[in-house]
Amino acid sequence: MNILITGASSGIGKELAHQLADKGHDLILIARRLNRLQQIKADHPKNNIKLIKADLSKIQEINTFYASIKNETIHLWFNNAGFGQYGFSNQIQTEKEIDMIQLNVLSLHRLTKFAIDHMKTGKIINISSLASFLPTPKLASYAASKAYVTTYSEALNYELKTQNIPISVLTVTPGPVKTEFGKVAGTDQKMKAMPVKQCVKIILKGVEKNKAIIVPGFKMKLLRWFLKFTPKKLILSMSLKIQNKK
Repeated sequence: MNILITGASSGIGKELAHQLADKGHDLILIARRLNRLQQIKADHPKNNIKLIKADLSKIQEINTFYASIKNETIHLWFNNAGFGQYGFSNQIQTEKEIDMIQLNVLSLHRLTKFAIDHMKTGKIINISSLASFLPTPKLASYAASKAYVTTYSEALNYELKTQNIPISVLTVTPGPVKTEFGKVAGTDQKMKAMPVKQCVKIILKGVEKNKAIIVPGFKMKLLRWFLKFTPKKLILSMSLKIQNKK
């Protein structure tokens, strides 16, 4: 099976690469940091692993990347590249938020459309966040960007089914995971986070079962259920208290 992963140089993307390579799959890995991708390839010498250096926040580099994989057969396509910005939105540099929105929303949208055009059958897995289910003070723009990912992916998945197109669009909504997210976002991760290996194992089980929404961890599933019945004002207050602990 040929599997494509964006943002494969760290965090969930990197662990996806390792676990899928361990299962014997061939991979196409995309990230800005080629040296990190080269280490993954070195760790799995028996696998056929193609490496592509690209900054997916830039449209031209997306187009160049896509042109380079047009002859590849891809069965699973993971849109994992993304990052967050921590702090009050009025205090964050606007350009940093725009860069984040470009990658988390516009680039993912473009890549998803490319994947649909490219794949005759298979699964597109968009990595969102549990934050997509709630407005999150101090992660306002990030949560909003992931809300786009979740709602777009859910609706698109349904659209493809109604058209009898054999491509599924699955959405992963993890809570805190032990990755570089906090460092990149500009905050310390003080909340208890799920080990990335455990998170990825759950993701892959969900992909195998073709789950439309994959929420790693029982506590995060419970929180998602709780949010459905909680007044928005209380959610905002609780979210801010949690973010203030960082």
